[in-house]
Amino acid sequence: MLTPKKSWLSVITITFLFLLPLFLFPQDYPYLIKRELLEMIQSEVSGERAWDMVSKISRFHRIRGGGEGSEYNQCAEYLAKELRQIGLKEVTIKKYRSDGFQKYFFWTSPVGWKVNGAELWMIKPSRKLIARFSDQAVSLMPYSQGGEVESEVIYVGRGRSDAEYKNKNVKGKLVFATGGGGSQVHRQAVLKRGAAGVIVGPSDREDRLQYPDLIEVNRLSPSGEEREKAGFGFALSRRQEKELVSLFRAGRKVAMRAEVEAELFDGNMPVLEAKIIGTEYPSQEIIIMGHLDHYKPGANDNASGSAGMIEMARNLRALVERDAISPLKRTIRFLWLPEIHGAAAYLTKHLDLKEKGICGMNLDMIGEDYTLCQSNFNLICSPYSVPGYINDVLTNLFGWLEGRAFFSPRGSKNRFNFRIRPFSGGSDHVMFNDSTFSIPTPMLGHGDVFHHTSLDTPDKCDPTEMKRIISLALAATIFIANADDEDALELAREVFTQANIRMTRRTQRSIRLLHQYASDTDKRNNLAELYSNIINYPIVQAQVETANLEEIKELGKEKATQSAIDSLIKDLNRQIADEKDIINSTYDLFLERYELNKEDFQLNDLYKKASSLKPKRLFKGPLPGNYLRENLDEKGSAWYTRNRAKIGRSYGSKIYEIVNLMDGNRSLLDIRHIVSCEYNETDVEFILHFAGDLKKLKLITFE
Repeated sequence: MLTPKKSWLSVITITFLFLLPLFLFPQDYPYLIKRELLEMIQSEVSGERAWDMVSKISRFHRIRGGGEGSEYNQCAEYLAKELRQIGLKEVTIKKYRSDGFQKYFFWTSPVGWKVNGAELWMIKPSRKLIARFSDQAVSLMPYSQGGEVESEVIYVGRGRSDAEYKNKNVKGKLVFATGGGGSQVHRQAVLKRGAAGVIVGPSDREDRLQYPDLIEVNRLSPSGEEREKAGFGFALSRRQEKELVSLFRAGRKVAMRAEVEAELFDGNMPVLEAKIIGTEYPSQEIIIMGHLDHYKPGANDNASGSAGMIEMARNLRALVERDAISPLKRTIRFLWLPEIHGAAAYLTKHLDLKEKGICGMNLDMIGEDYTLCQSNFNLICSPYSVPGYINDVLTNLFGWLEGRAFFSPRGSKNRFNFRIRPFSGGSDHVMFNDSTFSIPTPMLGHGDVFHHTSLDTPDKCDPTEMKRIISLALAATIFIANADDEDALELAREVFTQANIRMTRRTQRSIRLLHQYASDTDKRNNLAELYSNIINYPIVQAQVETANLEEIKELGKEKATQSAIDSLIKDLNRQIADEKDIINSTYDLFLERYELNKEDFQLNDLYKKASSLKPKRLFKGPLPGNYLRENLDEKGSAWYTRNRAKIGRSYGSKIYEIVNLMDGNRSLLDIRHIVSCEYNETDVEFILHFAGDLKKLKLITFE
């Protein structure tokens, strides 16, 4: 037990350490990182150099699974050489089997694929070159099998349903379909009916209608079992599609000749790994990732993220060598991955990252020119199920990115344009955020009208934006890698402040929702149920924020730091009562305004069942988005289509989060509250049904 004198000394020490940042930084200085270091980072990072690397990477046709001699493998080897020239010592390329059979977690590897060339010629009604691989690589669908055919072209509409092939003999012939979906058309025409190959126009995306010569990427994606039956596919622009449709509508007979020199085989997926080993805490790792694979050119997606990581590695070496920063205390692990499948393969062999990884960042499409690409920067946050502080470190620096020092000589003069969004998937961060690893990993990237098309070229990539986002990732990396007790306390203050704001905003959302139900005669019958759910959200939000603050303790070693964070957690939890009071008083106001009686919601059987079941997952790695559809019977799959309203919006993100939260300690009702608090209202029946299906598939058990 502390004596009174020691107790007072402890309080003084904690108070001094907690208030120290106020003396070190002027109160109007909003950033976690000292001004001098941010200025050095601005000077060090080169958007021009990064853009140049984008242009080099985009010359490779980087299709995952290519195997030895493929352009993907050549690109990985080229970047490994660059990293060694920069001065990194820990640079390796690890290869993983990719044959269409091998599974990594639940993810089946793509087949290996090599292509040397391909051409598609119209023969009738006139002779005309339609597509050539060497002109535009995306015109040949990745994973096309080699072959030659000259035949009549059969028009099958959209070509995705059995009805569209009625009374049409396509065996051995070329099939033409509109509206994209090359893989689905290939499955119907080639795998089911023996066609030689498919020719497909672009999708109906409204934002792409103004680009008549844009060609969308369509992957055929045959499984290992389908390799021998696979055909080939060509993708057309909208202009070409319209020309063909006009010929068929005019009753003209169309014939074409296709020559494809390509091969499906047992390939491999290389993962390029580079590490800077920490000097004090080498077992604590910050993982920076980006997918290297994509068609040629694939500039913003994702030569930009891959080039950004090269620039970051160069910057870290230069800053340390010049004594601008001290040698990094914690380890930095860079990963250039084949997207999703390569990440799954890598992580099956690195399960220890669950203990090592303290945070991550996924750099995916970081260089868009806002004007050309109709885009803005998005920070896709790590999910509620994976507590951490990385989201707040990054958002703290957004104001810094608005400075004029970020304009590159050949870059745009666009002002920084950003959005902060809740967790969603679609890239490698889904693997690292999965509760198998629980590494809080946001994604840094942009939307882009040109992604997965022939127009994703280096000229759409902006050196100014590259400089901004690389600087953001670099600054966050340096701060966390070298964080000490002083930094941990400053970070705790930032997370605490933002946590209070998030709790207030969550209450605002709840109040708006209560008003919608109270004012809508069709929804009033469910008002009592809604209130009984959202009155829990202040507690749920506080639990999430408490977990985020707890994670900061890994950066500070002194007891005073731990105690100061505990004090912030206590203060945060005091806000719960205030938020509940606001909800209650506003609820009463709505009842009075709309002359409604206050009713208590009696938990029905669904709620009682959900509160009694505590699911525990029995598998590693996230479920693929199509897993239920492929593993349930037709009736089981149809339930989810019929009950979209019970699921609410953000279906894919909710599915991910529900699985992540199945730890054997939380009830299904607890999980329902968390995903509803994070996204939007979710019917308890959906949670129960989804858990029941996972139980049938032997993926979970109930504690």
